[in-house]
Amino acid sequence: MAVIPDHATWVRFPRFVGDAAMQLPVLRLLREIGVGPIVVWGPKLTVGLVEDTWFCDAVLPDEGKPGPLAMARILRRYQAARSIHFPKSLRPALAAWLARVPERIGVDESLAGLFNTHSGPFWNAEGRFLLRYHAVLARRWPDLPPMPYADFDPAITIARPRERYLCLMPGSTWPSKAWPEDHYRVLLLKARAEGFAVAVLGSPGEATTCATVAGAEGINLCGKTTLKEAAAWMRGAAAVLGNDSGLSHLAAACGAPVLALYGATDPGGSTPWGPRSRGLRKEGIACAPCFKPDCFTPGHPCLVGIGPDQVWTELRSLISV
Repeated sequence: MAVIPDHATWVRFPRFVGDAAMQLPVLRLLREIGVGPIVVWGPKLTVGLVEDTWFCDAVLPDEGKPGPLAMARILRRYQAARSIHFPKSLRPALAAWLARVPERIGVDESLAGLFNTHSGPFWNAEGRFLLRYHAVLARRWPDLPPMPYADFDPAITIARPRERYLCLMPGSTWPSKAWPEDHYRVLLLKARAEGFAVAVLGSPGEATTCATVAGAEGINLCGKTTLKEAAAWMRGAAAVLGNDSGLSHLAAACGAPVLALYGATDPGGSTPWGPRSRGLRKEGIACAPCFKPDCFTPGHPCLVGIGPDQVWTELRSLISV
């Protein structure tokens, strides 16, 4: 692990993969404007994404779930010059205030705005999520350049297929956000029939879903990759398909052509931030977006109604770009 520098900019990473992926463009922007050394700290899983990469100078994984006092002691020990904390949580903002960090930049949610020197709304703001973060950063740097795409390269080697391949990510933390397994399966077989290899990615808890989708024809990588390895697979893919999920956001951060499918949530704010990313939803569904973890409408029409043929057409258009 790299030595933790003093007087650095500390960027707090959240615990969810998608939220962490959305910090990668923030880190690139901070590099572009030359804020000095950057330390990324937070849960071990997500900070591991940027360890030994160009995006920061050091990482500091949490030990357990530290409270504000423990976090403040760390910031004070290394004399943090600045804390940037976009998780919608009071803890990092309060910790930075307790540590008397000179600049405390974050969102207003969870009362965090009371302890920030530069703050702005997130949920009550409009536009893409990354643009909401940009608006907060612009309160500190008024001449800030536009939010860049991350173009994240995990800089590791994987054993890719010889043929062009797609990545499918059928898992979701919310059942209401999951495109049906049989739709994914039909799409995988379409891709194989046209000569593409297909890798299926997911967490260990999604093993059953991924195995059903992959069958004997796909490359089932579920639970077999680190986040960096998953990023490497997606960065090299001809196209990537997923739900509104963490891996879809990570794929976009890697610069992959990404199609994310939306049912319970709204692509207006959370379409993955990337140069070749799209969000697809079925229009005319009265109950969507509902923002509920479970669907209470018989037949789950918002996602079941998006057919494999339509999705394959959208994917093919991304591949040809």
